[in-house]
Amino acid sequence: MAKDYYKILGVDRNATDEEIKKAFRELAKKWHPDLHPDNKQEAEEKFKEISEAYEVLSDPQKRRMYDQTGTVDFGPGGQNFNWDNFTHYSDLNDIFNDIFGGNFASDFFSGFGRGQREEQYDLDLYTNLDITLEDAYYGTEKRIKYRRNAMCPECNGTGAKGGKLITCPTCNGTGQQRIVRGQGFFRMVTVTTCQTCGGKGRIPEEKCPRCNGTGTVVVNEDISVKIPKGATDNLRLRVQGKGQSYNGRTGDLYVVLRVRNDRNVQRINDDLMIEQKVNFAQAALGDTIEVGLFKEKYSLKIPEGTQPGDVLRIKGAGMPHLNGHGNGDLLVRINVEVPKRLTQKQKDLIREIFDIKENHRSWFH
Repeated sequence: MAKDYYKILGVDRNATDEEIKKAFRELAKKWHPDLHPDNKQEAEEKFKEISEAYEVLSDPQKRRMYDQTGTVDFGPGGQNFNWDNFTHYSDLNDIFNDIFGGNFASDFFSGFGRGQREEQYDLDLYTNLDITLEDAYYGTEKRIKYRRNAMCPECNGTGAKGGKLITCPTCNGTGQQRIVRGQGFFRMVTVTTCQTCGGKGRIPEEKCPRCNGTGTVVVNEDISVKIPKGATDNLRLRVQGKGQSYNGRTGDLYVVLRVRNDRNVQRINDDLMIEQKVNFAQAALGDTIEVGLFKEKYSLKIPEGTQPGDVLRIKGAGMPHLNGHGNGDLLVRINVEVPKRLTQKQKDLIREIFDIKENHRSWFH
């Protein structure tokens, strides 16, 4: 006969989510098995029953299935409810905190097929490297000096003199420890990494004299890093196997580039912009000039009638595309120089060209 979950929680079939949650919290506190030492078996069965009812009625999909068919598919393992089917840990945690204090729900459920992840260490190292915009334009190599924990060369990272290891007496070679906490119905069994061998399952018969059993030694590294053409600010370059070493593993070194600004060259994505001065005659009549970018020289045609602030473009002369083909463009902003001191003859020629009277202050009539 199908269970009446609404009756188990003591709520109406049209009960809201809040009403269902409130009923569950009250019943869970009432029937907690550790509060019924004289009748623990009945309390355990009752507690599991109300938890099953809450799992169904608090989940819209399960509740809809139950209302339509009178049964619920709890997934793998068939229709029978077990603690691996329960998903509302935070609700139980709140209830257990009210009764006992502490994170009892997460502790309790860690023992039900949700094993502990093996302890992991971030073995990667990061360092910043300043380069110039010119470095990024041409690509180059830079040397990096830093310190790291490297695998001990004498014991090959085993931490054992002569590499001789024995089975860990704490975990008997499994690399894991079982720690029991709590009591009664909610006794927790946690499987964790063995603290004696660090999860290796073996320990040195005698510690390596060079690394004192750690398996690592501090080394000063001096390595060359290749900077690619077109390198960008905050680009991360990976140097494999040059990070920290621990437990027989070695991470990587990540070099984070900081591209310094250049007062003469502005970068706009892969385009580069420079300023170029021309005189009035060149701007008015046009000319072909030479412009420089780092070590490069380019020919640039100044069109007749070029205005101050005009930007001229030299295709393909900008920053190389990172890890690709071709370059951006070189943008040249024109600054027209106005002479500060003119001879009387030069002044007269300008007035003659623009038909300006000597006492007339405007260029226009």
